[in-house]
Parts: sequence; structure tokens; C-alpha cells
Amino acid sequence: MRASTHEFQRPTRVRALSPVRVRTPGPVRLPGDFLEELADELEASLQEARRQAERLAILSELLRVATTTARRLRRPVTVLDIIESADEQSERERLTELVRRLRA
Repeated sequence: MRASTHEFQRPTRVRALSPVRVRTPGPVRLPGDFLEELADELEASLQEARRQAERLAILSELLRVATTTARRLRRPVTVLDIIESADEQSERERLTELVRRLRA
């Protein structure tokens, strides 16, 4: 069998012309400084990392208390069980606040 000697030709594409942009009068605005963009992104990432670190600390603390409470009660526990497991009112308030922040 003999290969064809003519090459495949792609059809030509018709490109649509883009509409002309209407410029508003006034000074030309230059793009922002990349250094500022990086600083803004870094700040946003740091804030998100702080939120995640706080969430991890809350989860870790509540898991510790829930595990201890579940072992003592020998059954699955509720949020109320965890809060009531504290001996002092201040600790109950702290645990309540942790649960509130976790669920916020």
C-alpha cells in the first residue's frame, strides 16, 4: 500500500474581531505593585492559618475531654455530657465557649 503524497490541509479559521474597548476619561490606572499583591496574599494566608490553628486547638481540647468523659461514663457522649464533666463553673464556661467557637 502506498502512502498518499498530498498533505492534510487544515481549514482556515475565521477570527471574530474583538469589540473596541471604551475608555473612560481620566488618568490611566497602572496595575498595582506586585509586592503589594504578594503582601496582601501573605496576610490573607496567615489569617487563614491562624483560624485553622485555633480550630485544631479547639478540636484537640474537646476530643481530649470527650474521650475522658466517654471512658468515665462508658457510653457515647453529648455536648452536655462534656460540659457537665467539668468540676468548676469556670471550666464549664470555657468548654461551652470552645463548643460555641467550633460551631461558629
